[in-house]
Amino acid sequence: MSEQTRRPMAWRRLWRRITQGWYDSSREAIEADDEQRSQRSRGTIPISDVRARQRVVVSGSLQSITYSPVDAPARLIATLYDGTGTIELRWPGRRQIPGIVVGRHIEVEGTATIHRDHLALIDPLYRILFAGAA
Repeated sequence: MSEQTRRPMAWRRLWRRITQGWYDSSREAIEADDEQRSQRSRGTIPISDVRARQRVVVSGSLQSITYSPVDAPARLIATLYDGTGTIELRWPGRRQIPGIVVGRHIEVEGTATIHRDHLALIDPLYRILFAGAA
């Protein structure tokens, strides 16, 4: 391949990386802004403002869910994301909860605690906000 044909391909790859980075960051910024607007309308607080031993009501979308193995004690662990941060939701004694799926928007209420090195809500009350998401 000659130098003249390699140069345009390199520029195209560089341009694609630059524009993809702009697209990803702007999409994330838009989603975070939507979550914050939604929080204000419901009166919940941002996850970034949550402190341990504080009774909180937070909302966001479920980013991940971890199910316990069949031969282990039952527990369901989910990560809630609101654009400002994440908090772990832990339901001991549960293997699944109807309606709790990745991508679902929920509002949870409970007392924040430190679990290992991050914030968590143990057995929080939950409300599904938008059943069409998932």
